[in-house]
Amino acid sequence: MVVSPGEIPPSYVVESMRTSTFLSFLLLPAALMAQAPATAPSLGDQVKAERPVVEKLLAELKYPEAMARAAALLPTTRPTFDKTSNQTLVQSISASLDLATAYRLAAEAADSAGAWEKALEYAKAAQSLAVESYAAVKEPFAQTVTYYGQSGTQAKRILDENADRIKMLRAKNPLDPGERQELDLVIGVEKEAVDGPKWATFFQTYLDVTKRESTAYDGAVKVMIDKLKGEADQIAGYKAGKGEKTKWVDAVSSSPAYLEAQGDKAGKARWLYRLATLDPDNKKVQHQLDILNGKVTAPAPKPVKKPKKG
Repeated sequence: MVVSPGEIPPSYVVESMRTSTFLSFLLLPAALMAQAPATAPSLGDQVKAERPVVEKLLAELKYPEAMARAAALLPTTRPTFDKTSNQTLVQSISASLDLATAYRLAAEAADSAGAWEKALEYAKAAQSLAVESYAAVKEPFAQTVTYYGQSGTQAKRILDENADRIKMLRAKNPLDPGERQELDLVIGVEKEAVDGPKWATFFQTYLDVTKRESTAYDGAVKVMIDKLKGEADQIAGYKAGKGEKTKWVDAVSSSPAYLEAQGDKAGKARWLYRLATLDPDNKKVQHQLDILNGKVTAPAPKPVKKPKKG
């Protein structure tokens, strides 16, 4: 049920006779949750558990292993976004943003492993999930925030206008049946006065989070697009290779200056893994990776020849 401002009753006398149906709809699963058997961890929980493992592999320069570990978290199919009610929207947002986080981790690992095309694919998938989540809740949650904001305001006004009568009812004992019913209605209005602002804040928070997340992955997508374009321009600009990436890989891997320009060991590893992705059969690149990973010993530098005398 998506609440709209037009559905607010003119008086809370009737509405306050019961807890909002929508509110009960949300609270009931929470009450039952404590009684339900333990369920499998959510994707968000899995990502939290796996992130330290993936980050450790990245720190150890085991980039392909990190990529495989992160990619294993990704489901084969995307969850369906259920727009049936605000409750299902909340559940769908959580599932979508958890999946976006998993894609972010996979993109980070794929980038380091040299699989830039895959990293871009993952980053775009995360971006798409975040954008779709905000688009799905932007209108219904804005309406719901308005509804609960108005409900709390109106309930408070009713309480203020009837403060003297309410004080008298609370002081009187015993109450006749009509007065008892009247006091029960007051209790309902008091609950609305508390619950209205609470639920308005709840849904506003979801709106704020989904809005923020809807642009959170734009930077990652742009970085990968720029990296791929820059690389393509370099390959196209290597005249001797005539635009063939394997010839460009062979040329840059034969020049120690390119490798040294990558900075520290991690930078060199990322560079070499990218070259290995472009040309998996290049033996020079694989040999340099083996040296970097300590699988083989680097050749001793050639001695500098002394100039001949006289």
